Amino acid sequence: MKYDIMPFTFADVLILRYLLGNADEFQTVDDFTAINLSSDLKWSFKRHITKFIKRFWSSPYKKEEEQWMQKLLAEHGIKAKHKFARLSKLIQQKEAEGYI
Repeated sequence: MKYDIMPFTFADVLILRYLLGNADEFQTVDDFTAINLSSDLKWSFKRHITKFIKRFWSSPYKKEEEQWMQKLLAEHGIKAKHKFARLSKLIQQKEAEGYI
């Protein structure tokens, strides 16, 4: 049996957790901000969401990664566009408030 390893950043893991419904958008943004601040990485969550979308939908590194994501979404009944819209709206709101 062949196993492929897919590396994930902490942002990827938070996004996957959110998509699977194990955290809402508020917890996801709060956790990203807490990790980002404590690690001094100075990452942009919007940028990492864009990279995640490119990786699994618009410009995947491998066809297998796109297929893996499609299977994950189908198995869990995830409406990714809707979830990303809610997450993006919250990020814009938090940015306007100076939170992130």
